[in-house]
Amino acid sequence: MNNLFYTNRINGNELSLEGQEAAHCALVLRRKAGDIIYVIDGKGNRFKCGTDSVSKRGVECTILSNEHYEQTEKITIAIAPTKNRDRLEWMIEKLVEIGVKQIVLMNTKNTERTRTNMERIEKKVVSAVKQSLRFYIPKVQEMDFEEVLQLEVEEKWIAHCYEDQPKTQQERNKNLESLILIGPEGDFTSIEVQQAFDAGFRGLDLGDYRLRTET
Repeated sequence: MNNLFYTNRINGNELSLEGQEAAHCALVLRRKAGDIIYVIDGKGNRFKCGTDSVSKRGVECTILSNEHYEQTEKITIAIAPTKNRDRLEWMIEKLVEIGVKQIVLMNTKNTERTRTNMERIEKKVVSAVKQSLRFYIPKVQEMDFEEVLQLEVEEKWIAHCYEDQPKTQQERNKNLESLILIGPEGDFTSIEVQQAFDAGFRGLDLGDYRLRTET
Protein backbone atom coordinates (compact mmCIF):
# COMPACT_ATOMS: atom_id res chain seq x y z
CA MET A 1 0.00 0.00 0.00
CA ASN A 2 2.60 2.53 -1.11
CA ASN A 3 0.05 4.70 -2.93
CA LEU A 4 -3.43 5.84 -1.98
CA PHE A 5 -6.05 7.42 -4.20
CA TYR A 6 -8.95 9.56 -3.07
CA THR A 7 -12.54 9.73 -4.25
CA ASN A 8 -15.99 10.67 -3.00
CA ARG A 9 -17.66 8.98 -5.96
CA ILE A 10 -18.76 5.71 -4.39
CA ASN A 11 -21.88 3.80 -5.35
CA GLY A 12 -22.46 0.48 -3.62
CA ASN A 13 -19.53 -1.79 -4.42
CA GLU A 14 -18.25 0.45 -7.19
CA LEU A 15 -16.21 3.64 -7.20
CA SER A 16 -14.52 5.87 -9.73
CA LEU A 17 -11.52 8.18 -9.90
CA GLU A 18 -11.65 11.39 -11.89
CA GLY A 19 -9.48 14.41 -12.70
CA GLN A 20 -5.99 14.42 -11.23
CA GLU A 21 -6.59 11.14 -9.40
CA ALA A 22 -7.39 9.33 -12.65
CA ALA A 23 -4.50 10.95 -14.52
CA HIS A 24 -2.06 10.04 -11.75
CA CYS A 25 -3.29 6.46 -11.72
CA ALA A 26 -3.16 6.01 -15.51
CA LEU A 27 -0.24 8.17 -16.64
CA VAL A 28 2.14 8.37 -13.66
CA LEU A 29 1.69 5.00 -11.95
CA ARG A 30 0.64 3.29 -15.20
CA ARG A 31 -2.04 1.14 -13.62
CA LYS A 32 -4.01 -1.07 -15.98
CA ALA A 33 -7.34 -2.89 -15.91
CA GLY A 34 -7.15 -5.80 -13.50
CA ASP A 35 -4.67 -4.14 -11.13
CA ILE A 36 -5.29 -3.76 -7.40
CA ILE A 37 -5.34 -0.22 -5.98
CA TYR A 38 -6.24 1.26 -2.60
CA VAL A 39 -8.65 4.18 -2.34
CA ILE A 40 -9.75 6.32 0.61
CA ASP A 41 -12.88 8.41 1.03
CA GLY A 42 -11.41 10.79 3.63
CA LYS A 43 -13.86 9.51 6.25
CA GLY A 44 -11.80 6.64 7.66
CA ASN A 45 -12.48 4.03 4.98
CA ARG A 46 -9.77 2.35 2.92
CA PHE A 47 -11.04 0.35 -0.02
CA LYS A 48 -9.14 -2.43 -1.74
CA CYS A 49 -10.26 -2.23 -5.36
CA GLY A 50 -9.85 -4.03 -8.63
CA THR A 51 -9.63 -1.73 -11.64
CA ASP A 52 -12.18 -2.44 -14.38
CA SER A 53 -11.08 0.29 -16.79
CA VAL A 54 -8.23 2.80 -16.64
CA SER A 55 -7.72 6.00 -18.60
CA LYS A 56 -6.54 9.54 -17.87
CA ARG A 57 -10.17 10.66 -18.00
CA GLY A 58 -11.47 8.17 -15.46
CA VAL A 59 -10.82 4.96 -13.57
CA GLU A 60 -13.67 2.57 -12.81
CA CYS A 61 -13.22 0.13 -9.94
CA THR A 62 -14.96 -2.69 -8.10
CA ILE A 63 -14.58 -2.65 -4.31
CA LEU A 64 -13.15 -5.96 -3.10
CA SER A 65 -12.94 -5.15 0.62
CA ASN A 66 -13.15 -2.25 3.03
CA GLU A 67 -11.33 -1.44 6.26
CA HIS A 68 -12.57 1.33 8.55
CA TYR A 69 -10.18 3.19 10.85
CA GLU A 70 -11.34 5.17 13.86
CA GLN A 71 -10.18 8.76 14.15
CA THR A 72 -7.97 8.94 17.22
CA GLU A 73 -6.94 12.60 17.20
CA LYS A 74 -9.40 15.10 18.67
CA ILE A 75 -7.51 18.32 18.15
CA THR A 76 -8.47 21.43 16.19
CA ILE A 77 -5.72 23.92 15.33
CA ALA A 78 -6.71 27.51 14.55
CA ILE A 79 -3.89 29.41 12.87
CA ALA A 80 -3.59 32.93 11.51
CA PRO A 81 -2.47 32.58 7.87
CA THR A 82 1.08 33.77 7.25
CA LYS A 83 1.87 36.41 4.66
CA ASN A 84 4.07 33.93 2.80
CA ARG A 85 1.82 31.43 1.01
CA ASP A 86 4.49 28.72 0.86
CA ARG A 87 4.95 28.77 4.64
CA LEU A 88 1.20 28.57 5.19
CA GLU A 89 0.89 25.58 2.89
CA TRP A 90 3.88 23.89 4.53
CA MET A 91 2.26 24.39 7.94
CA ILE A 92 -1.04 22.91 6.77
CA GLU A 93 0.73 19.90 5.26
CA LYS A 94 2.48 19.21 8.58
CA LEU A 95 -0.78 19.55 10.53
CA VAL A 96 -2.35 17.01 8.20
CA GLU A 97 0.59 14.65 8.62
CA ILE A 98 0.30 14.63 12.42
CA GLY A 99 -3.40 13.89 12.07
CA VAL A 100 -5.31 16.93 13.36
CA LYS A 101 -9.09 16.70 13.13
CA GLN A 102 -9.77 20.23 11.91
CA ILE A 103 -7.80 23.26 10.69
CA VAL A 104 -9.18 26.77 11.02
CA LEU A 105 -7.63 29.67 9.12
CA MET A 106 -8.27 32.44 11.61
CA ASN A 107 -8.58 36.14 10.84
CA THR A 108 -7.16 38.18 13.73
CA LYS A 109 -6.33 41.86 14.19
CA ASN A 110 -2.71 41.33 13.08
CA THR A 111 -3.34 38.73 10.37
CA GLU A 112 -1.47 39.86 7.25
CA ARG A 113 -3.06 37.47 4.74
CA THR A 114 -6.79 38.13 4.55
CA ARG A 115 -7.52 36.12 1.39
CA THR A 116 -6.70 32.45 0.93
CA ASN A 117 -7.21 30.25 -2.11
CA MET A 118 -9.27 27.56 -0.38
CA GLU A 119 -9.48 25.35 -3.48
CA ARG A 120 -5.68 25.21 -3.61
CA ILE A 121 -5.50 24.55 0.14
CA GLU A 122 -7.98 21.68 -0.12
CA LYS A 123 -5.89 20.06 -2.87
CA LYS A 124 -2.80 20.37 -0.67
CA VAL A 125 -4.69 18.73 2.19
CA VAL A 126 -5.82 15.76 0.09
CA SER A 127 -2.29 15.29 -1.25
CA ALA A 128 -0.80 15.37 2.26
CA VAL A 129 -3.38 12.87 3.53
CA LYS A 130 -2.50 10.38 0.79
CA GLN A 131 1.26 10.82 1.09
CA SER A 132 1.21 10.36 4.87
CA LEU A 133 -1.08 7.30 4.57
CA ARG A 134 -3.83 8.92 6.64
CA PHE A 135 -7.47 7.97 6.19
CA TYR A 136 -9.24 11.12 7.39
CA ILE A 137 -9.28 14.43 5.55
CA PRO A 138 -9.43 17.21 8.15
CA LYS A 139 -12.03 19.89 7.71
CA VAL A 140 -10.49 23.24 6.69
CA GLN A 141 -12.44 26.46 7.06
CA GLU A 142 -11.96 30.21 7.41
CA MET A 143 -13.30 31.99 10.49
CA ASP A 144 -12.95 35.32 12.26
CA PHE A 145 -11.29 35.30 15.69
CA GLU A 146 -14.59 35.98 17.46
CA GLU A 147 -16.20 32.99 15.71
CA VAL A 148 -13.36 30.69 16.73
CA LEU A 149 -13.90 31.60 20.38
CA GLN A 150 -17.43 30.19 20.10
CA LEU A 151 -16.38 26.71 18.94
CA GLU A 152 -17.62 24.06 21.35
CA VAL A 153 -14.78 21.88 22.61
CA GLU A 154 -13.74 20.39 25.95
CA GLU A 155 -10.28 21.99 26.20
CA LYS A 156 -9.33 25.43 24.90
CA TRP A 157 -5.81 26.86 24.65
CA ILE A 158 -4.27 30.04 23.28
CA ALA A 159 -0.53 30.24 22.54
CA HIS A 160 0.51 33.85 23.16
CA CYS A 161 3.75 35.74 23.84
CA TYR A 162 2.69 38.04 26.68
CA GLU A 163 4.94 37.59 29.71
CA ASP A 164 2.45 39.26 32.05
CA GLN A 165 -0.39 36.89 31.11
CA PRO A 166 -0.78 33.35 32.49
CA LYS A 167 0.33 30.36 30.44
CA THR A 168 1.34 26.80 31.13
CA GLN A 169 3.24 23.90 29.57
CA GLN A 170 0.66 21.44 30.87
CA GLU A 171 0.12 18.50 28.53
CA ARG A 172 -3.33 18.37 26.98
CA ASN A 173 -5.70 15.49 27.64
CA LYS A 174 -5.70 13.45 24.43
CA ASN A 175 -9.10 11.99 25.28
CA LEU A 176 -10.77 15.41 25.12
CA GLU A 177 -11.79 17.51 22.13
CA SER A 178 -9.17 20.27 22.13
CA LEU A 179 -8.75 23.61 20.38
CA ILE A 180 -5.42 25.45 20.17
CA LEU A 181 -5.13 29.01 18.84
CA ILE A 182 -1.84 30.06 17.22
CA GLY A 183 -1.54 33.73 16.36
CA PRO A 184 -0.04 35.71 13.49
CA GLU A 185 3.30 37.42 13.06
CA GLY A 186 3.13 40.06 15.76
CA ASP A 187 1.04 37.81 18.04
CA PHE A 188 -2.52 38.28 19.20
CA THR A 189 -3.42 41.69 20.57
CA SER A 190 -3.75 42.00 24.34
CA ILE A 191 -7.48 42.52 23.84
CA GLU A 192 -7.77 39.26 21.89
CA VAL A 193 -5.89 37.36 24.59
CA GLN A 194 -8.25 38.73 27.22
CA GLN A 195 -11.26 37.84 25.07
CA ALA A 196 -9.96 34.28 24.86
CA PHE A 197 -9.49 34.08 28.63
CA ASP A 198 -13.02 35.40 29.11
CA ALA A 199 -14.26 32.63 26.78
CA GLY A 200 -12.62 29.93 28.92
CA PHE A 201 -9.28 29.54 27.14
CA ARG A 202 -6.05 28.88 29.01
CA GLY A 203 -2.65 30.27 28.05
CA LEU A 204 -0.29 27.78 26.40
CA ASP A 205 3.49 28.04 26.72
CA LEU A 206 5.36 26.43 23.81
CA GLY A 207 8.71 26.55 25.61
CA ASP A 208 11.69 28.83 26.10
CA TYR A 209 12.85 28.86 22.49
CA ARG A 210 11.56 31.03 19.67
CA LEU A 211 9.68 29.06 17.01
CA ARG A 212 10.40 31.11 13.91
CA THR A 213 8.02 31.66 11.00
CA GLU A 214 9.59 32.77 7.74
CA THR A 215 7.74 35.66 6.16
